[in-house]
Amino acid sequence: MKLIVIYGPPAAGKLTVSKELSRITGYKVFHNHLAIDFIESVLDRSNAKFWELLDRYRIGLIEAASQEGINGLIMTSVYIKGNDDKFIKDIVEAVEKHGGDVHFVHLLCDRKHLESRLSEPSRKEFGKLTDISLFNNFVDSNDVFSKISFVQSYEIDNTGIDPEETAKMIKEHYSL
Repeated sequence: MKLIVIYGPPAAGKLTVSKELSRITGYKVFHNHLAIDFIESVLDRSNAKFWELLDRYRIGLIEAASQEGINGLIMTSVYIKGNDDKFIKDIVEAVEKHGGDVHFVHLLCDRKHLESRLSEPSRKEFGKLTDISLFNNFVDSNDVFSKISFVQSYEIDNTGIDPEETAKMIKEHYSL
């Protein structure tokens, strides 16, 4: 299996690009908020067990997809430098131990552009961050703009690039 991990700050266009990449590759999309919403239906984010379960379910599903021979999977994530390193290493291990490959895409976008995307209606559909002050507080208190230092990432600043072009760039770069 090929796992494509598209990561970056909130509102960078991860899900929008993932959907387009799915359309042109046939890969399935496992987007960040599916697992969050599932667990949040029972536990709130302030509960330490929430975060433990989140990682366990994500890794379990990714490993199951790899075991079952799913051709390709696209996962979205907001990577917080330092906090998410173990999770990233666990994902890579779960895929590679079944003969798969993990490819990382770091989406970046100008912060003012990110802020303008917060009000897009599609963000409300999945309970994504839409409040500008919460956004600013989150990105000011967490390093969400850094590249993952211990893996190779294809970096794309998609400030002025539409999702279709961004997806084509990813497809071509990784020969999907």
